[in-house]
Amino acid sequence: MSRGLLRHARLSRRQLITFALASAAINGIITASVGAWLAQTYSAYQSRRQAIETIANLVYERRTRAGMVASAIRRNADIEEVRHRKQTYDEAYVDWNKNVMLNLFAIREAAGDLKFSALEPIFEDHLIAAMADVDRCITKAYDARIANQDAKAVLETCRMAELHQYVLDCGATFTNELYKLTRLTFIPFSGEFAETKALAETRIRDACVKGTVPTASPPQPTPAGPPVSSAPAPEAPQPTPVAAQPPAVPVTDAPTK
Repeated sequence: MSRGLLRHARLSRRQLITFALASAAINGIITASVGAWLAQTYSAYQSRRQAIETIANLVYERRTRAGMVASAIRRNADIEEVRHRKQTYDEAYVDWNKNVMLNLFAIREAAGDLKFSALEPIFEDHLIAAMADVDRCITKAYDARIANQDAKAVLETCRMAELHQYVLDCGATFTNELYKLTRLTFIPFSGEFAETKALAETRIRDACVKGTVPTASPPQPTPAGPPVSSAPAPEAPQPTPVAAQPPAVPVTDAPTK
């Protein structure tokens, strides 16, 4: 019966073999291509997730160690404890700064931008700037503690508590939204990533831009002026009336005889 069908379709054995080989080759190419795309997608997903986790670890480590230094200063801990905590904070500070550019590249990749991401200025101008303010505050307070000065007042003046909380709020929102952007998906051209990215930018701006801690301005010194006397000012003398004088002869440039 099968031979009858072959004769009816006018297919030879050679044509069947050629068709089978062509089908196998096409299926192999498609399978290999799809497999390579899936492997590349999963590899990129793992790389992005690891980069975002690294950013989160660096942010939280630096913030935590800064808080430990401030806590030791506030409770008047032993100077050796303060020094040890400051040393570990400095190590976290170095780890953070040597990875700043890598963090920017990770943000760019997570946002799906080849050249520049709209999230990079927020990261640099707000989160990194706030962490720099924390560093300056911690350094000034530490120097004051070493010199046996009022280090607690330094922490209050530079608003360490507010800066510490801002780094937590902004850093947590930033890393959380980046983590969402790296979610694994095998559905291209769905438009879901664009919606997630727009929502992430909005949430990050709300947490980092609108919640920025204003810089505490130092009090302006009052200019010292002359002492003010409480005695009443003397009255001005009244002008004496002057009698009317006859009009003077006008002076001319005529030669005198």
